[in-house]
Amino acid sequence: MTLLTNAEYLDLGRCIVPLLGSALGGPSAEALRELAHAYDPSADDSRISAEVFLFHKYFLMQACVGVFPEAHVDHVVGGLFAALNERASGLELGPDRQQAMEAVWQRRAGQFERSFSQDRVLLLDEGAGPAHWKETIGRFCQNVRAIESPPDLWAGHDGPSYLASHSVTIALDQMLVALGEINRLHFSGPV
Repeated sequence: MTLLTNAEYLDLGRCIVPLLGSALGGPSAEALRELAHAYDPSADDSRISAEVFLFHKYFLMQACVGVFPEAHVDHVVGGLFAALNERASGLELGPDRQQAMEAVWQRRAGQFERSFSQDRVLLLDEGAGPAHWKETIGRFCQNVRAIESPPDLWAGHDGPSYLASHSVTIALDQMLVALGEINRLHFSGPV
């Protein structure tokens, strides 16, 4: 399989970035914000927004891993991150701020990795029940504010955690469909 040029992967990343914007403006982001406020009513809105961004960025990265051919995945994700960095350069952040943001991203990605893997196995298990992403959503809440004895997010059957779970599943499905089309257009076929 022939690799694309770095410029082509960057262009591909630019095609993918709007998916993150759609998710951040959609129901899953709103549901996560509501959940964060239910989890910690004193939580700062800017902190919640940052964590919502990192959560969706991680899910988009995982969706890319699930859709694009293995030989291209690292390059596609690299193109996505380069395109995001392009957008961030318009914010005129200093090098220290950029390094701090990258360090937070690396930490969050590492934190989400284990919970996402556990949740993915449960999602693929047909008897998993109506709530998906329990571990990952729990991790999101702990990232908003670490609480030694957090409340039971999954008590009852219709709380904000269930809405967040449902909304995140729909957002991920939408990402997968859109990425599947991008994959088809750029790599002429399924994975």
